[in-house]
Amino acid sequence: MTDFRANVQRAASGVLEPGEPVLATVRATTEHVGVAALGGLLLILALSVEKRNLARDHGIPAATNMLLAATDRRVLVLRRGSFNRTGRFLGDIQFGRLRRVSVDRQGLNKGLRFVFDTGANVAFTTYRTDHPDQFTETLNRAIEARLALSPTPPPPPVIPVVPPPPT
Repeated sequence: MTDFRANVQRAASGVLEPGEPVLATVRATTEHVGVAALGGLLLILALSVEKRNLARDHGIPAATNMLLAATDRRVLVLRRGSFNRTGRFLGDIQFGRLRRVSVDRQGLNKGLRFVFDTGANVAFTTYRTDHPDQFTETLNRAIEARLALSPTPPPPPVIPVVPPPPT
């Protein structure tokens, strides 16, 4: 397994907040349908671009090849360069927007599914060798810890029920 945490720490140093550690990383690509291989490379590329645009429509700064990095505050999204080099920072996903992150089985690879507070969900394909299960566990623990620190709104006041007067 390749650990990209140090690479992300360097590449995203300008956007990381002081004391914000990179907890886990995973390489990801836009999800595409395996049967698209029958249509050739152009169909695979077209579907990948379509899935990337769908993710962007849901507010995820996606690329067809990217590196996802979990910190204790958010998920960083970086474009992955050639030869597995960490590319440029594309954006982030704040924990307050995420409801759940899970791993889906997709043949030989595994996928990550992000479910948002709007009900939208977006999936990416990951590499089994990057251990997406561990990435998901680390990310969900960080989300739970962060949301536990958020102040909860006070409950609404209790309004007593008064029965109607007898007639």
